Amino acid sequence: MRLTQHAAQTVARSACAALLAASLTVAPPAVLAVSGGGKDYSGYSLENEDFSGKNLAGKEFRGIRGAGAIFKGANLGSTSFYKADLSNADFSGADLTSASLEEAGLDGVLLTGAVLESSYLTGSVSMAKDIKGADFSEAVMPSYTQKVLCGRADATGTNAKTGVDTRDSLMCP
Repeated sequence: MRLTQHAAQTVARSACAALLAASLTVAPPAVLAVSGGGKDYSGYSLENEDFSGKNLAGKEFRGIRGAGAIFKGANLGSTSFYKADLSNADFSGADLTSASLEEAGLDGVLLTGAVLESSYLTGSVSMAKDIKGADFSEAVMPSYTQKVLCGRADATGTNAKTGVDTRDSLMCP
């Protein structure tokens, strides 16, 4: 009888472990990342996902497919969006302080009122749909990109969080 009880316990433990492993492989990647199941979102497909107001500081979004994703008002300080497809994403009012947007696809992105202080940018930021009220203070970008941004009609306004004018943050003439 004792052997049967031991065998039953072993089978029960194995079944629980298998069920747990199966549930982790079936859960959507975004669920695992938000719940702490992973440090980052790198390589995930996050098209049209809504991250509005979330604290995602320090997370990695490298190489994501995030077209149409919504990051309104999110804390994205020190995040990495290296080589991410962020076309038509909404970063309105988001805090992207010290974030890396290097080589990210930013065609049609909304940066209205975003804080991009000390962020790392490449020429693709010039493809953003709207930069009104964005703060680019101390952002690292190619000089030609800075000139293109200064020449835009929407390089206007004052950032609501930092009180810095967009043109001043870009050091426009």
